[in-house]
Amino acid sequence: MDVNDYLIDHTKLEWHKMLSAWSWLLDDEAEIEPWLMNRFGDLFFLDEDGAVLWLNVTDGELSEVAANADEFFALLESSVDGSDEDEDEDAADFEDEEESDDDAEDWFLMGIVDEAVEAGLKLGPGECLGFKTLPILGGDYVPENLYVSTVEKYWSFCGYVHAQIDGHPDGAEIEIDLPER
Repeated sequence: MDVNDYLIDHTKLEWHKMLSAWSWLLDDEAEIEPWLMNRFGDLFFLDEDGAVLWLNVTDGELSEVAANADEFFALLESSVDGSDEDEDEDAADFEDEEESDDDAEDWFLMGIVDEAVEAGLKLGPGECLGFKTLPILGGDYVPENLYVSTVEKYWSFCGYVHAQIDGHPDGAEIEIDLPER
């Protein structure tokens, strides 16, 4: 597996404009250095302390995934190599069932990317895969629920939707204004 098969080039994107859709989540003072972008437009960036943060635009979440780039690559390598498989089964019983040991799959959605490629979804420059119906709104992680979008439009759409959801408890009934895509 080559992780580059699950990344897209983000170097020519208009970051100032794109980040404005996420101002409700990102610290205004934060210095964001874009680093990697997966095929769903999720951004991995380094903060001012060198920590690797993951802006998951599909789920509307920002999380620290590694203390630095070296730790990120070590986690990625152990995930891809499957070195977790040798753990004692009793020790695995104590792990939180919600927590995944497959960082590569979580970060890059490799399974669905592979299915999307097999289904013929091809990305051009500045494009990413997007969910027709976001999973948080009941959409499934299947190729039939995917489309190709510009990264800017998908970021704007997801940021707008998640800004409306932010702060509401899971399962709450709310009205969401969905913009045109």
